[in-house]
Amino acid sequence: MAKGNDKKVVKQTRELLLSTLGNLLESHRERRFKSSNGTPLSRGTFCQANNLNESNVAFIETGRVVELGFNQLRRYLATTYGRSDVRFTTSARKVYDGLKELEKFLKEL
Repeated sequence: MAKGNDKKVVKQTRELLLSTLGNLLESHRERRFKSSNGTPLSRGTFCQANNLNESNVAFIETGRVVELGFNQLRRYLATTYGRSDVRFTTSARKVYDGLKELEKFLKEL
């Protein structure tokens, strides 16, 4: 493969990873936060009940998390997973930083 094709494959893989991670987070939220009749809360209702910005949650759950700052992701994770201990936050930060750095690194290759 040519260098351009290799870079394209890496970029597409990164996008797939982001999309899949967003789906994982969204499905976790839907399983954990349900209405009184047992159906998942809508994103808007969830955000309103937990004082979160709906557009930030949409960015996270649709794979555009790297377009936000880490603080928005951290708040979302703390709400949906009910934890924000140092180990969990450090791990999430490493993943977030790595995803952001990958795009920069590809430009330098």
